[in-house]
Amino acid sequence: MTVATGKLEVVRRHPLIGTEVRGIELAQPLDDATFEELHTLWMEHLLLIFPDQAVTDEQHIAFGRRFGELEVHPSLAHRSSRNKEIYRVSNVDEAGNIIPPKETSWQYLNLSWLWHTDSSFREVPSKGSILHGIETTNAGGNTLFANMYAAYDDLSDDMKKRIEGLYVIHDHDFIIKQSRELSAKQDKGSYDELPPVRHPLVQLHPVTRRRCLFLSPHTMDHIDGMAEPESRELLDRLIAHATQPKCVYRHVWANDDVIMWDNRCTMHSVEPFDNATTRRIMHRVTLVGEGAPIAA
Repeated sequence: MTVATGKLEVVRRHPLIGTEVRGIELAQPLDDATFEELHTLWMEHLLLIFPDQAVTDEQHIAFGRRFGELEVHPSLAHRSSRNKEIYRVSNVDEAGNIIPPKETSWQYLNLSWLWHTDSSFREVPSKGSILHGIETTNAGGNTLFANMYAAYDDLSDDMKKRIEGLYVIHDHDFIIKQSRELSAKQDKGSYDELPPVRHPLVQLHPVTRRRCLFLSPHTMDHIDGMAEPESRELLDRLIAHATQPKCVYRHVWANDDVIMWDNRCTMHSVEPFDNATTRRIMHRVTLVGEGAPIAA
């Protein structure tokens, strides 16, 4: 169903997460009224989809900055050489060549096929991300998004009590440990130094004040103070619960789609594709968080 809100039109893509926004050109500066309308939609729908947005990197950055300060990603190999705020989610290098699957830079990026929340390894995780599909695939490479409000709400009362007050240790190095090949290499890549951090398993969204699970499987090392077998069993159980089909929107990309999501109440993953022969170029800007996660 298409609904008009101010000068924008919105079309729900999924009952719980994901709404298409029409009637806007992201290449143009946002006036205050449109910004407020977009922010309200973002908080309500968690994930906004803007089709047919042939933005330059500079326009992408300008749109992102309207919502806050932008991060510089800790992986040096994936930063754009022209704009450090652009994180290159791509199996194609800046010279236009497909990166061999055995290259360290691709093996690191390949771990985005795991469910995760952007920058959960930071003391203050990211507020949100904005991804531009520049060159998309026809087979695979779709992105899945999970609603973490719905995941929490759908837990049993007993499980809500069990996880209340628990904290999880998130570690950037845990990402590398997920790849047997990458972790065995002497050269694992160059990254900013990021010590492990501790985040609440259930957090309160700072804007909506709603409770949600805060999960990021590719950085979650263990639950603080819990024995490893019990910790891993509980985390795996919560991940499986949060990624049930009813909580997940699957986005099939078209060139020049731009997607904006709230990292505080979503998770995402990428479906595999033939990265050895198929080109996929995505550019992302990531919004700096405005405070450490609030324990619910």
